[in-house]
Amino acid sequence: MKRKLALLLCLATFAFAVPARAADVFLLGFTGFDYEDPDQNDPDPDGANYLNVGDGYKAVGFITSFGTPLQPYVNPSYEHTFHIFNLSVTQHDWDAPNQFLSVLFAPAGRVRYYEDNTTPGTYGVNPPNGTAPGSFTDGTMFLGGRLDDFVVFYDYSVNQGGFSGTMTLDEGTDLIYIDPAQRNGWLIGGQAGRPNETVPTGYDNQISGEARIPGVTPAHTRSWGAVKALYR
Repeated sequence: MKRKLALLLCLATFAFAVPARAADVFLLGFTGFDYEDPDQNDPDPDGANYLNVGDGYKAVGFITSFGTPLQPYVNPSYEHTFHIFNLSVTQHDWDAPNQFLSVLFAPAGRVRYYEDNTTPGTYGVNPPNGTAPGSFTDGTMFLGGRLDDFVVFYDYSVNQGGFSGTMTLDEGTDLIYIDPAQRNGWLIGGQAGRPNETVPTGYDNQISGEARIPGVTPAHTRSWGAVKALYR
């Protein structure tokens, strides 16, 4: 029952990683890599040992685009980065026959967004290390928020998965530019994939995602088969 509940949550939140087709509010898009810290279960060649209960989940990378709430206040000559942290696994469900993993995290994690014109973000290897997350977090934090209902799901049969959560903005120098009525209700999510030759040693997945408040659209039910088809 717990595995089925986690799967349903994964399928329900998958929509957060897909751009809405109706009017919505786009905040930003990003790309980067995720990793476990701490990781109590090395090595983890499959879903049986990846992100077990008690493991931590983090991600760093670069902001690639901005929506209208932030675009007027962005200095394009600066580097813009993100850091996801403070997420700890509370439920790990591995369906070995179907090669499907779903992971739930304790509230609340955090995500912070930075701008910097001095030290470039550098991934390095085997994070945490001398440059990650440090070189991604040494600038000015222009926005940050609390992450709730965070979930990671992964289909090892196609080596693709995704992540999703809700974000409440509550800090940063640019928070004043976000309408107080729009500081919660943000959905942050995206895709995650491996193996990938661009993934540095010690990181797990290459991730790509966005944060937005979706417009009101009719609900559509999708099977996991349909979800998997999106990755192929």
